[in-house]
Amino acid sequence: MLFRRTILLKLMIIAVIFSGIGTACGMGEVKDGDEIGLEVGGKDYELLVRSEDISNLVVDIYGIDDATSIIFNDMVVVGIQMAEDIALTDGVKETIINSILEDDPMIRQVLVSDNKKVFDEVEAIIYSLMNGESYDDQVKEINRIIEKLKKE
Repeated sequence: MLFRRTILLKLMIIAVIFSGIGTACGMGEVKDGDEIGLEVGGKDYELLVRSEDISNLVVDIYGIDDATSIIFNDMVVVGIQMAEDIALTDGVKETIINSILEDDPMIRQVLVSDNKKVFDEVEAIIYSLMNGESYDDQVKEINRIIEKLKKE
């Protein structure tokens, strides 16, 4: 499942990049050698790459079948799917948080959830970003998820 999700995500990023490059080349709008026209803009693209790196880091932790994440400022929301017959314990949560904080120095707070709905909501945000929607359009939904997780 993870392998398929990772491959699908990478293929989608490649497709977005190629469609954007094709659009930019067709319009002939390259200035000073810079690439433009990517549907996923510079800042949004960087956040997607960092989010994917965090997801890959988390899924390498024993007992986690799948992970998705979205970064918001210096915070990251991580949705996980635990392996069958393995529960999300405080120890596993601590391992996830420490791994992320050690790996990404720009992250200051990590919110982790094994709630399927949270996982699906984060995936929907990532999908929207990959389809060219702006990060700013997703802020309200990201904040809603953050507030929900902070109350847990």
